[in-house]
Amino acid sequence: MRSLPATLPILFLCEISFLLGHGLIMTLLGVRMSLEGFPSQMAGLLMSTFSLGFVVGSYWLEKRIRAVGHIRVFAACAALLAVTAMLHGLWVNPWAWLVWRLFGGIATAGLLMVMESWVSGESTNENRGRVLAWYMVISTTSLAGGQWLLNVADPATSVLFSVAGMLFALSLVPLSIHRIHGPSHAGDVQPQKIKLRVLYERVPVGLVAAFVAGLMVQAFFAMTPFYGQEIGLSTAQTAQFMAITTLVALGAQWSLGRISDRFDRRKVILCMAVVMAIAGVFISAAARVNFTMLLVVACFHTAMLHTLYSLSLAHTNDWLEPAETVAANAKLMIWYGIGSIVGPFSASLVMQVVGPDGLWLFLGAVALTLAMFVLVRLHDQPQMAPEVEQEPYVAVPVMESMHYISELDPRHEFRQYELDLEPEPLAFVGEPEVTSSQPYEDQA
Repeated sequence: MRSLPATLPILFLCEISFLLGHGLIMTLLGVRMSLEGFPSQMAGLLMSTFSLGFVVGSYWLEKRIRAVGHIRVFAACAALLAVTAMLHGLWVNPWAWLVWRLFGGIATAGLLMVMESWVSGESTNENRGRVLAWYMVISTTSLAGGQWLLNVADPATSVLFSVAGMLFALSLVPLSIHRIHGPSHAGDVQPQKIKLRVLYERVPVGLVAAFVAGLMVQAFFAMTPFYGQEIGLSTAQTAQFMAITTLVALGAQWSLGRISDRFDRRKVILCMAVVMAIAGVFISAAARVNFTMLLVVACFHTAMLHTLYSLSLAHTNDWLEPAETVAANAKLMIWYGIGSIVGPFSASLVMQVVGPDGLWLFLGAVALTLAMFVLVRLHDQPQMAPEVEQEPYVAVPVMESMHYISELDPRHEFRQYELDLEPEPLAFVGEPEVTSSQPYEDQA
């Protein structure tokens, strides 16, 4: 950590506090909705609303960062998250929660956008690999640690919502007590746009897998705590289940990534989809045996699930020119976001019809559909094009993420396309001077 730029440890402290709160409230909401007797479709709609806010915030807040700077947007989003978290405990009403989750999604997108673009901007060609590794480990362990915090107090009270709010507020402290500037690196390479139709024609498996990853990952995070309560798991078991299945992804990212470096990534994605489909069938049966068996089978499923987006991103980048990667990664994030809006509510509808096991039926069916799609593509093009050379796999954090994280990819030279900002002044009076080498519309 000492070899990294001085601002990054401060940002990582902010990230730890934020993701502890994020992991806690994600799991807490599912548990609390079950305790309050909310129907499963309301639980799914609630989490889909969060994803909708996340997508909206991804677009709107980028302009605000350019207008007022990283620090101010981070402070506003952290404060908004703290308020909405505590409002959940003060007013227990599903329709009110829809509003809180919408604003929570917008604020979460803003915090992630600030952190990832800032971390990317403070990285250099020499340390980018180490920075991404630190970011990956801190993100995953903090997210899992937040889910463990479900054991701190009774989820039927408002205490845990207050704890989440305090963690969001505390993420402001490291930025507030240090003299710190926004990212200062600027790139000199013009990004090349790529149309969605062209991207699909060139890398159909990458685009579809990103959409499916959004469907499945957000359905899992949204509905698994609800599922745990419905099948009779204790609060401690639900927290343990969510934390362990999240941490498993940390090891899976590296191992599956190494495998994908040696084989056609489409075939690796196919095998992952088949494993998820088979695991989806057996998870319900495992839950009827004991908790340990449920946890073991679920880990096989989530190890593939949480790695799917990283593989889709790596596969897509294999088929693109370096100047196209940022624009293509942004489009993949859009489709991931669309999937994350559709997934939770769709899973909740299946659960409403067939019961709690409908969650795994939905996830298994989606995985099977992906496997069939990849099989068709492999039949049409059994071998990779001779001019395509697979680059080393790069892991992506197990959570909602922005396309800025791709700029940490050590395979490419540094490119700061989206946000080209001068260091922010420390004074609180007046507007920060912001300059850009090109209009915002040209960079979007």
